[in-house]
Amino acid sequence: MVAAAVLVVLLVGVLSLKLAQLQVYDSATLAGLARANTVHRVVLEADRGIIYDRHAVPLVQNTPVWNLEIVPADLPADARGRAAELAAIAALTGQPEDGLHAVLGVADPFTPARVGPDLTDAQVLAFNERLPALAGVSLAHHAVRTYADPMTFGHVVGYVGPLDDEDLKRLRPRGYQPDEVVGKVGVEAGLESILRGTNGWADVEVDARGQIVKTIAMQPPVAGHAVYLTIDASLQSATAQALAAGLQRDHKTAGASVVIDPQSGEVLSLVSLPGYDTNLFTHGISHAAYNRLVTDPDRPLLNRAIAGQYAPGSTFKMVTATAGLQEGKITAQTLLGCPSYLSYGGWVYHNWASYNLGYMNVAKALAVSCDTFFYQVAAMVGDVTLARYARAFGFGQAKAIEMPGVQPGLVPDRIWKQLQCDAPDLNSDSCRWTLGDTITFGIGQSALLTTPLNQAVYAAALANGGQVLQPTLVYQVRDAGGEVISTHQRQVVDSVPASPANLEAVREGMRQEINRPYNMNYWFRSAGVPADGGGKTGTAQWGGSGLDLPTHAWFVFFAPYSQPDVALSVFVERGELSEVEAAPIGVQIMKFFNGSRAAIHTATPKALA
Repeated sequence: MVAAAVLVVLLVGVLSLKLAQLQVYDSATLAGLARANTVHRVVLEADRGIIYDRHAVPLVQNTPVWNLEIVPADLPADARGRAAELAAIAALTGQPEDGLHAVLGVADPFTPARVGPDLTDAQVLAFNERLPALAGVSLAHHAVRTYADPMTFGHVVGYVGPLDDEDLKRLRPRGYQPDEVVGKVGVEAGLESILRGTNGWADVEVDARGQIVKTIAMQPPVAGHAVYLTIDASLQSATAQALAAGLQRDHKTAGASVVIDPQSGEVLSLVSLPGYDTNLFTHGISHAAYNRLVTDPDRPLLNRAIAGQYAPGSTFKMVTATAGLQEGKITAQTLLGCPSYLSYGGWVYHNWASYNLGYMNVAKALAVSCDTFFYQVAAMVGDVTLARYARAFGFGQAKAIEMPGVQPGLVPDRIWKQLQCDAPDLNSDSCRWTLGDTITFGIGQSALLTTPLNQAVYAAALANGGQVLQPTLVYQVRDAGGEVISTHQRQVVDSVPASPANLEAVREGMRQEINRPYNMNYWFRSAGVPADGGGKTGTAQWGGSGLDLPTHAWFVFFAPYSQPDVALSVFVERGELSEVEAAPIGVQIMKFFNGSRAAIHTATPKALA
């Protein structure tokens, strides 16, 4: 009995000593551990950088909104309490309960998960009253992108959207959170790493109901860089208005135009119609609205300026002329006939005119756009050489402009045709490149494809003496403090292998086309625009082979003739006559440009301050 009593006394003593240790010596440590159990790390989202035009006109703003956030681990532990709280949240937000369960089911238990759409002012007031009774629920302030005049600037600026599964897999290692947004198209996507900024964090102490008590430590976020585009907002609007008016006048529904500085490569305007409201995607687009966009036969989501690939038609004839001159097949004085048709290999190839236009040199052939003249030159040059000159002018090559989705077009030749052929005999008629392929290639047909952006770069190369420039949409980048990070530097990516004299002979043909006695001069005179430059129309067939095919209409132009500071392309989808449908649009763009030339070309650090 004595031994048992001693043992009990010893055990009580040990327990007393341990209790004293916990209460006196380890109390601070244990308190810290208890406190750590109530500390959460909250992501502090960085403001996304603002996108401006070249004169600091904002094209987007970060609009503050309120959202509901839930920390799953802080919801009531018992199933009945959890269900009751989620039902209350669903009623206040108008969200279905199963949707809330789906979001919280895949969320990190200890990370605030954003649920539901942006809250209205009335919903914010309602939640503020109920927050003390809603465990793990809080209101969070976020910024949503709101775009200025999205129907005009949407294809350039683009939009941001929630991360999908592929985005999250790709971007999670770079610190993206599941409820963040990412640039989807336009420069929002192309400059994502510049615009996004760096998120911060805050370690916050929360009470038993998940409400923040105090902030223990914090790393503030760093806003994304501001981007100043080369786009001139006023010229962009004028280009869109001229294009829309031309399409409406001729009962067409789609087209594009690109205006570029031929000395720097800066894109001054880039328009694709029809456009669409990019704010629908950032503020929450309905399934019905999205389905209307993707099923619209005019494809408003397609940025035709960079991704629409079409035969260039007669606008390509300057390439054929350059190749013929530089390869010595013709000179500037060589006279070739312009009959109404020519026969090659038993096939008849027609001119646009049903009568003989007589003999002419290359400049006049460009001015009157004689198909049969250029059939002859293409036959002399050959497909491989013609393809080489086309690529030197930038055809068939994607321009790495600062947005995704840029398409290269296509430069065909005999090697390409064989690679495309799926017949068992590569020497069969369907696989062999024919003389007919070459001569139609020479007038911008065959399988040749280009984009409005490539056409503007091509016009710029003709304007500046043969330098193919890297086009750019970014004039300058600045950090959140206003310090300049980078400024556009002119970049020559290729040079046309032709002498100045030969290029001048080609430019002379473009000058003649827009001057008297040729009909296109009418549009310049009627608009009061000087015909001081060089232009070329093109009505390109598409959709098959044979006569009476549907067409697209093109116009490329540069000005002034001696010292060009503007080059442009105009494209009218399903246009029927380029000099009536595409050229007048270009003239109207030039009417605005001529009245604002000095202001458009000005983009200085002072102006951007």
